[in-house]
Amino acid sequence: MSLRISAYLLDTQLVVLYAYVDMRNYQSWKDYQRQYKRKDFRKRFFEGLRKRLFKGSIWLFPVLLLTGIHYLKVGLSSDVCDGSPEIAGELAVPAEGEGVAGLSVLMKKDLRELIDPESLCNSPESKIDINYSGRSFIMETTIDSRLQSYMLKKIHGSQSPLIGFVAMDPATGRILSMIDSSKVKGAKDVCLSSQFPAASIFKIVSAAAAIDRCNIFPDTKLTYNGRGHTLYKNQLTGRINRHTNTISLESSFAKSINPVFGKLGVFRLKKDLLEEYAIRFGFNQPINFELPVQLSRLSVSDDSYHWAEIACGFNRETLISPLHGAMMAAAIVNGGKLVEPMIIECIIDDRKNPVYVGSANIVRQVISPKTSQQMKELMAATISRGTCRRTFSGHHRDKILSKLFIGGKTGSINDKSNELRYDWFVGFCGDKAGTRKLALAVLVVHGKLIREKANQYARRAMRYYFG
Repeated sequence: MSLRISAYLLDTQLVVLYAYVDMRNYQSWKDYQRQYKRKDFRKRFFEGLRKRLFKGSIWLFPVLLLTGIHYLKVGLSSDVCDGSPEIAGELAVPAEGEGVAGLSVLMKKDLRELIDPESLCNSPESKIDINYSGRSFIMETTIDSRLQSYMLKKIHGSQSPLIGFVAMDPATGRILSMIDSSKVKGAKDVCLSSQFPAASIFKIVSAAAAIDRCNIFPDTKLTYNGRGHTLYKNQLTGRINRHTNTISLESSFAKSINPVFGKLGVFRLKKDLLEEYAIRFGFNQPINFELPVQLSRLSVSDDSYHWAEIACGFNRETLISPLHGAMMAAAIVNGGKLVEPMIIECIIDDRKNPVYVGSANIVRQVISPKTSQQMKELMAATISRGTCRRTFSGHHRDKILSKLFIGGKTGSINDKSNELRYDWFVGFCGDKAGTRKLALAVLVVHGKLIREKANQYARRAMRYYFG
């Protein structure tokens, strides 16, 4: 088509060019003849070119037509789960009779009302058949069936009252595994619920803020008095005496030393930075996900002792969901970028038309890439010589774990009745020789008996996923 149009335009120019010859533009007959010969040559040249183009276009046009049809077919029949950004994040629903009956345009918020979280949280299948208004749809998820099946057996065989497990690809936000287990009547959707105290997991936020804004580094020496796992007001002073302990930020993070982080909250971070970085990491912010997620909550008063409680996680008011915990771990290993989680690759209708295609979206740059690298060092120290050292003991000699870089943060706190204990692991791992990475959050709520701990489930998942 483009060649025919070009030829037509060329011919039109020739008609205009040779419509007449105005002799008044030439000084003599010889001059006219000389110019005429040049124009005659140009005319014959362009006329021949036009004919050649026209003849070529006779053959070229069918070729272009067939090529266009081929690519049209490819576009219509290609994998609908390619994450096309043009329609990512919403249901591109055809007109009534061709798509979802009775619905015009759907967004993620509509999916949150249509899809039962239980059908995704505990299913080992990556493709799920769903029905709506008498129509059949196929939902393809981001779930890694192999990892999901393995962790389902481990988690559902536990007698712990509650367990929530989330594994995600930190670069894309794709949920690779999401499992919950509840022995408590009425409790469900553990992974999406923020009814659980964050405890020392919040030290990730505090440490990141201190490094990012307070000119503090992993090897910066800090001091505290008293025991490392208490938080009294007399520990939150600047006094130095013979009983004062000196410790680096890295070691205090790895060993989860409360008074060190309490003093950071009182003297360095204070209310403004605590609130700012909590919001950056997603607290008090809705999570744009295909399933309903409760808001992770944090409130900071004007009381300096409360700043200490918030900074070290020594409170039951800062609440977080396992899904949000995995997002925080992903941000650390993802160069400081917080990504939206996604669990649905696509949904196609019974005519194989894509009605929804998920996409990877960055929420915001939470911390600088330099800070994220230093946070990885802090979280790696937790594994090698901190609160996870026993669980990961010998990982440097393990045939699978030795090939990974691993980081994490633990947290634990009792409920008000002291009948339940919230046990957290939030962390990541990745192939040292490749690009594969995994971000994890595990919550185990223990009863009277402390059964398999959160960091033990995390170790199992890491080893199996990269095995």
